[in-house]
Amino acid sequence: MYTIIEHIEYLLTSHDCVVIPGWGALVAQYGESHYNPASGMIERPRRELGFNTSVSHNDGLLAQSLVRREGISYDEAMRFVTQSVSAFGQQLSQVGEVPLGRLGYFHSADGKHIEFTPFNHVQSNDGYFGLVDVKLRPLAESKARAEAQAAAAAALTAATSRRGAWSRAIQVAASVLVLLCLTVVLTTPVIVNRNHQDYATLNLPTVTKPQRQVLDVPQPESAAATQPEVAEPAPAPASQLLLDEGGSSLLVVASFGTEQQAEAYKQMHPDLADKMQVLRMSSNVCYVYVARSSNQSHLYSLRSSLPSGYEDSWVKP
Repeated sequence: MYTIIEHIEYLLTSHDCVVIPGWGALVAQYGESHYNPASGMIERPRRELGFNTSVSHNDGLLAQSLVRREGISYDEAMRFVTQSVSAFGQQLSQVGEVPLGRLGYFHSADGKHIEFTPFNHVQSNDGYFGLVDVKLRPLAESKARAEAQAAAAAALTAATSRRGAWSRAIQVAASVLVLLCLTVVLTTPVIVNRNHQDYATLNLPTVTKPQRQVLDVPQPESAAATQPEVAEPAPAPASQLLLDEGGSSLLVVASFGTEQQAEAYKQMHPDLADKMQVLRMSSNVCYVYVARSSNQSHLYSLRSSLPSGYEDSWVKP
């Protein structure tokens, strides 16, 4: 089942303004690079999302996207957009907020004025992707760093010079010692003993009776001593289980208009399908949640441990 949210996300990758007929317009705002004195950073240029409720006329952009991708007629696309906007309004009046996929969420404090809060990680197809903020160091800090580096280099050079002098002295001492040893060896006379007993004779060697030898054969060790010990494998850490202890607060991963859409979403996410529960809040709002508790701080801690791909989850009081 398709929604207008995925078409809005797609259109914002190549358009600076996407109008939701009867609701408002999402507008991309560009900010120039500037210096922030408080942080000492040169912040990069960026593209951020804003919302204008006064621009709600139908420019046909959203309907044409539905026609191209879903293969429906223009009239069917307009009816679907109108039904979706009506569902947005009902959910806003009953729940107080309407999530807009990976872009952000609409909310209203008094039920009349619609506001849009974008997620911090959303760049909306930022053309400046890859650029980073640059930290500037004060001139005094840069000079102090340069002086410290110069002092460290001078100390290293001095230490190297001292090691070189000691190395040369050791080489000279070793050479002198080798020369002294050669002198002693070459000047010492060799005494040759020419006693007649040292010459070969015809005397036959005396044959003696062979003696019996007792071989010391090492005794084999016991099988228990020779068998290598096998370390028991460490127990695998217990998998973290998501909390479901009842309560009014939910850790919501998605919301839909019908239970069929919620069940289809569970089938598309098998990694948490067994943890997902569907709760119908009204006739047009179904929440898909993975944890339920009265302790909201506990739910926020569980939100940070969700697998990749669930960064848009939120805690519903």
